[in-house]
Amino acid sequence: MEKALFLAAFFFAYTVQAITGFAGNIFAMPVGTTLLGLHSTVAILNAMGFFACGLLTVLNLKSVNWRELGKIIGVMVVFMFVGIWLDTLMPLHVLLKIYGVVVIAIGLKNLIAPQQKFMPEWALWIILALAGLIQGMFVSGGALLVIYAVQKLRDRQQFRITLSATWTILNLIYAGIAFQQGNFTGDVLQIIVLCIPLAVLATFLGNKLQKKISQEKFLKLTYVMLLCIGVILLITS
Repeated sequence: MEKALFLAAFFFAYTVQAITGFAGNIFAMPVGTTLLGLHSTVAILNAMGFFACGLLTVLNLKSVNWRELGKIIGVMVVFMFVGIWLDTLMPLHVLLKIYGVVVIAIGLKNLIAPQQKFMPEWALWIILALAGLIQGMFVSGGALLVIYAVQKLRDRQQFRITLSATWTILNLIYAGIAFQQGNFTGDVLQIIVLCIPLAVLATFLGNKLQKKISQEKFLKLTYVMLLCIGVILLITS
């Protein structure tokens, strides 16, 4: 029963992931942690994040903004490892709650007053560095990356596919860490096998559904997802 519930949550989360380019793992994580345990869920979602985001990227390879992808990966990976190191030194859960509040505030602000104000380039570099840092500390840097990407990747297809390419690389790194820690047990591998056809179906379904969404509605959906992420961060921290 636990596996069936997780698979249902996984399918929903990864359909959202395929539509927006983000939020899949953070939606699936609370359900998985409750039903399967933290380490098993992290291993499953890292492996499936690599697979599903990689599949979506390959299907839409021409939409990747390679320059921005290189910048995002170059900055985030460095600060991600700094965040992983910091997480071993001190308790950081209070920071996670503050982060959740900030994400909610940004989501609400852009839904209520959608006029976009462009941040200076130096501020965007800081946001990108913080996205990597928080990704390393909490595996939740996606919200800040979205704030960066909304300004830099204004075409929705470039936005979702460049973010998908980013998650392909970052999830591969995390999957490698989980493998070294011995988290890919027999049960985990069994669930991954069950998730693969669901990930394929969710990717194709989400890829098809996003074509029916206008640029304006896509932006609204993006900010709604930010709001949801902030709430999840507050609840689970």
